[in-house]
Amino acid sequence: MENSIDKGFIKLKRNILDWEWYQDNNTFRVMLHLLLKSNYTTKKWQGHIIYPGELITSTKNLSKELKLSESIIRTALKKLKTTNYIVTQSTNKFTKIKITKSTIYDEIPISSNQPIEVPNTNKKQSDNTPITTTNKVNKEIEIKERIEIFKTQIFNFRNQFSMDVLQQFLKFWTEENKQTERLRFEEEKFWNLETRLSSWKNYNTNSTDKKKIYTNR
Repeated sequence: MENSIDKGFIKLKRNILDWEWYQDNNTFRVMLHLLLKSNYTTKKWQGHIIYPGELITSTKNLSKELKLSESIIRTALKKLKTTNYIVTQSTNKFTKIKITKSTIYDEIPISSNQPIEVPNTNKKQSDNTPITTTNKVNKEIEIKERIEIFKTQIFNFRNQFSMDVLQQFLKFWTEENKQTERLRFEEEKFWNLETRLSSWKNYNTNSTDKKKIYTNR
């Protein structure tokens, strides 16, 4: 029996026909697979926070899912990485892939398949209020969830750092960038929580020095 659960959709743009890897069958297939498999909400996996547009996988898993050799998968990932369509972070167990912005698909997070009624242009402006309010509330809820996940990770180190250090660290790194709608720690390219906490403890002399150190990393 076919699975009838609707898992949403991704939005590809027609100019994907002109995309540099469109005629490269393997690279195109891998990219499309990554788009379909990437998170559209923030999730926690084995102590790691996986954000929208990211996924945890491995060359072996991708090979099995796409029925392509591991060599082909590695080549395709290298092409996508060197042309800035993905960013990868690898460990001896898995690879985290982050899909970057592009003109060939809508910006991550990927849209869920929820129908939205397009308001009649003849209606009053107030008719748009419920949709606007709902989107705002959903955004606030999502931000709170991301902060809670980050908070849980931080307080796993309560035996190594004082509560005061952890609370200040949490407050500073969860400030939202209103332009990108990402939290401060989400803007960092490289992130190791324990190392950051140790640095925070060592350099946490005053707020001026602290911001100078951490915003210029």
